[in-house]
Amino acid sequence: MVLLFVHQNSPRLHYITEEVFSRRLGFAVSITLDINEFLNSTVTHKIAYTPTPIELDDNNSMVWVFCDGLLQENFVRPLGENLTTKTYAIEPINALGSLSFNTLFGLFPADQSSELASGDPKTATNGGRSFIDLASKHIPFDLFATIFWSISRYEEVQWGISQAVQKQKGALQPDEHGRYTATQSLLFQSGVLERPFVDELVWFLGALLNRKPLHQYSIVPTADIDMALRYGGRSISTQMGSIIRDLITAPHLIFERLRVLLGRKDPYAMDNGTIQLLQKHEKLRADKGPKMFVLASNQRTSRNKQIHRHAFIQEFERLKNSMALSNEWIGIHPSWQEKTNALHNLTEWKNEMEVVEMLIGEKPKHSRFHYIHLHIPHSYQLLAQLGIESDWSMGYPEAIGFRAGTSVPFIWYDIVLDQTSKITVVPFCIMDVTCRNYKNLSPQESINLGQSIKSKVQLMGGTFCFIFHNESVSESHPWKGWKNVIESWAEPTKSNNPS
Repeated sequence: MVLLFVHQNSPRLHYITEEVFSRRLGFAVSITLDINEFLNSTVTHKIAYTPTPIELDDNNSMVWVFCDGLLQENFVRPLGENLTTKTYAIEPINALGSLSFNTLFGLFPADQSSELASGDPKTATNGGRSFIDLASKHIPFDLFATIFWSISRYEEVQWGISQAVQKQKGALQPDEHGRYTATQSLLFQSGVLERPFVDELVWFLGALLNRKPLHQYSIVPTADIDMALRYGGRSISTQMGSIIRDLITAPHLIFERLRVLLGRKDPYAMDNGTIQLLQKHEKLRADKGPKMFVLASNQRTSRNKQIHRHAFIQEFERLKNSMALSNEWIGIHPSWQEKTNALHNLTEWKNEMEVVEMLIGEKPKHSRFHYIHLHIPHSYQLLAQLGIESDWSMGYPEAIGFRAGTSVPFIWYDIVLDQTSKITVVPFCIMDVTCRNYKNLSPQESINLGQSIKSKVQLMGGTFCFIFHNESVSESHPWKGWKNVIESWAEPTKSNNPS
């Protein structure tokens, strides 16, 4: 058991202690505001979460964590307030000797005010490297607020409020699809986006308490089905337009199209590589198992390009003849919608859920937004109204890494409503489209990058969740050669967790 002393309790504090101690480290946790109870307690693990250290006769029995006050608040701080980051060097000793890292990235340092007074805002923001004195078990930054800030996507909520209220321009502008960009994130600007630093913080705290995190390393491939077929399921006018385009830009596709018309399986067919790859991982638990997210929109637009509804249904009926379809591994892929029209979005997504439910015989419970069109907190609030249990959109379409600083699934906290939600967020860290379309990487470069990210996740015992599309395993232009990339990402690796 862990006994935590604080001056003030709050819903945020209750949430983060459950997330860190209960779900990740397997501790029962009790919070007290009574200093005498805390000092007199014989509990093995005691943590003082206060602005200044509490001295005990036996200091080794207590961990002190600096408290900034963020978790005691019930409002969202304005965007633009200077947020100090700092890198701390740690010297592995005793239980810490097996950790695979020797620095910690933290926010809200105890000496923030003195650093800001030094004069150089850039230096204050980027911070310097300080040393953590492990012998005293003092953590001189707000470790709990750092984790909360990152997994609640605090800066994205600030950004959304600023967009809606202040109409600011410049760095606050969304991308062409209205999305929050990776380059605006503090983790990108601090150079830690490709590092699951939240998982490192949990490992560090667990080492101080002689407890390893519960989560075990796993690989979870997930597929997005934006277009169930490449050549079928379109109107005659659309087909003719595609043929003319192919004649001009990619004449070799004409022969592939003709072969499909003569009876060859469509290269994008879900059982032409996608399902086979996912089935290799189907023995995992349902919450960790592979997922396939299906765009069920019937409104064909420049962004929603699913095949016609009748052909779409026929494809699923064909799949039913050879495999079982269930809501454990098939989820919805909510279509691209305008952020400012929540009622319309909710209506469309409800209709799409009903289509998927008809196809698989069960109500979908997993989701990933088409185009990673994620707006926090609005998107998750709508998913909650639809009864979705888990969302798999936590990552950037244009960047590799950990949008929430973690590779481990977590319960999402709505800081606008100031309450814990019922939605589990499953982060992804790499996507085929990111590598090929945004970063212009070759297949081999993408294999190498995937292995690098995978090794970091493996060391933390996290979840290496990645996204591919039925196109990228089709071996059809322009994705020829990319099936090897996806298969390499899905390859099992020998467990190498810290011990």
